[in-house]
Amino acid sequence: MNFDVIKALILGTGEPTVTVHKEKNIKRKMNVGGTVAIVTEPEDKMYRISFFKRRRLGDNSSDAFGYK
Repeated sequence: MNFDVIKALILGTGEPTVTVHKEKNIKRKMNVGGTVAIVTEPEDKMYRISFFKRRRLGDNSSDAFGYK
């Protein structure tokens, strides 16, 4: 992810979602006996714009819901 990709997401000029693939991601997993194992696995992460707690205005600014 770089500035141009994030800018395209916000302005809506590019793809609506961007998927980033990481070949090695460190994770903690619980084993059956309650012990924790550290493993390295590949991961795909999806980025998208979400405005669940804010509303967008016409000039690409935003206000919180309930703001008067």
